[in-house]
Amino acid sequence: MLDEKLLQDVWDDLENQNKTLFETGFEDLDSVLGIQEKKGAVITIGARPAMGKTTFMLSVMENILLKNKKCIYFSLEMSKEQLVKRILFQRAEVSFIKSKLNNYVAKDWEKLADAMNNLSKWDFFVEDNTDTKTEEIELTIKELKPDVVFIDYFQLLGGKPKQDRLTQIEENMKVLKQIAKEYGVVIFIASQLSRAVESRCDKRPLLSDLRESGAIENISDVVIFLYRPEYYNFMEEDDELRKKGEAEVIVAKNKFGTCGIIHITFRANIPKFYPDLRSKYFDVF
Repeated sequence: MLDEKLLQDVWDDLENQNKTLFETGFEDLDSVLGIQEKKGAVITIGARPAMGKTTFMLSVMENILLKNKKCIYFSLEMSKEQLVKRILFQRAEVSFIKSKLNNYVAKDWEKLADAMNNLSKWDFFVEDNTDTKTEEIELTIKELKPDVVFIDYFQLLGGKPKQDRLTQIEENMKVLKQIAKEYGVVIFIASQLSRAVESRCDKRPLLSDLRESGAIENISDVVIFLYRPEYYNFMEEDDELRKKGEAEVIVAKNKFGTCGIIHITFRANIPKFYPDLRSKYFDVF
């Protein structure tokens, strides 16, 4: 017979499930994912270049920080300064292009000052060591005890000396999964996709497009793909206006709930992702 305590734990989980759902700030996405807080999960964010992997993770992190949660962002590609600047402009909703052109108006400075005040109160830590390994990630998590961790991006994580690439990727994935479970944190990892996407008429990514190893698909609890139709500029002319700014969050694998496509909005000039305010819906498949 099953242990009574185990049965009681399962029942308690069912009763509390809706009360303790992990929130990304995208309500439709949260309802599809069905992840419970403090249970731990590895969520892979896959997309081709320029789809917005970093922007999406920063948008999610901003939403989480606004709920007084603690986050760690491992930036293996950008420096701390570059990343914090991105977060600052995202929060201020000031066009990031202005930072390159030095083309600010008085209202921009007001928004940036307010955003800087927000950032100073948020509980988040950025690590930009380009040689980061899973051991350092675990030590940082153990010390800082975050709610959510972001790794941007997974393929840049280091491994053991003389370890072949496929073994390295599989081992890193296994370690991240173990860390998520042991410390009860949600770990988002950005992942590259193969060029196979570009050779298809339908550019929406598939699980088989995850680059280099099936271990990413197999070990991840959730796999999400980002897709923006306007980037490919292949839509019919009369659809162009309707497609501009549209983005799809494709939940292709989900151990906690269903799969489906969540429709959100992308503002390229900031850049930032928003819930789709025109209609709140998702397509389940």
